[in-house]
Amino acid sequence: MKKIIPFLCLFILFSCGKPEEKLTALNYHEMVDLMVENKLHVPMDVERYNKEGRLLTQDEADALSEDAPYALWYINADNVLRKVEYRDPEIARIAMKKEPVIKDINRVDCQNLNRILERIYDRDQDNRSDNLMDEQLDLANLAAVEQILEKCGMPSIQTAGDKGMSAIWLVIQHASAEKRKQYFPMLLEASKKGDLERQDIALMQDRMLMDDGQPQLYGSQITMNEDGEYELYDLKNPEGVDARRQIMGMGPLSEYVVHWGLNFEVPQIPADANEK
Repeated sequence: MKKIIPFLCLFILFSCGKPEEKLTALNYHEMVDLMVENKLHVPMDVERYNKEGRLLTQDEADALSEDAPYALWYINADNVLRKVEYRDPEIARIAMKKEPVIKDINRVDCQNLNRILERIYDRDQDNRSDNLMDEQLDLANLAAVEQILEKCGMPSIQTAGDKGMSAIWLVIQHASAEKRKQYFPMLLEASKKGDLERQDIALMQDRMLMDDGQPQLYGSQITMNEDGEYELYDLKNPEGVDARRQIMGMGPLSEYVVHWGLNFEVPQIPADANEK
């Protein structure tokens, strides 16, 4: 009996093998972030599975390369990629909308915000291309931008890029009236430094004036009346609008409103008249 027990222990040890490796699932963007930082190790024996859970051959996996942005990427504690699970693109796209943009603000590099802000930009624009806009996605984008502003202050083109700066403006423009008022001074200062376009400031100024029930300055706000027809929101001193638009790097209002099938035929005061 004494000889059987040690043998039984050895049998159990070798039959069970090593403990199962703990893996962490990453989305495509998180995986790429690791890759860009040279922190992801990709061995030759990575297992790839289709959405039904079937192990794929290399040729089958290559055929699904376009679905890579919707896959889950599993890494171990040493950032070694162990397996990839492809998902249905439509289902994955909906699920990804609900994922927070920033899972750990402490990992955000204030000097390298391009990728995360470009991701926010794409989420904002994709949300507006859908038939039904998701308000929760806008709130999630705003939460991410506010985290960045709290930690890093207002970024610059050098730290965020043109698209990244546009992302911050877009998210705040699409937020509540209170949020626009709260962050407008920071955006205005960024514009003075050349990090934001002056026309972005003009659009937000008009939006804020409309929030307060006041006439707009630059004619950027188009509304829809009860008959479902577009119309230009109330405009202060219409005869001087093109002079104001020129200062903000915007073209004539008559050309702008054509996009909504509108006409603007108010004679304009020349820009050098210095209208106030």
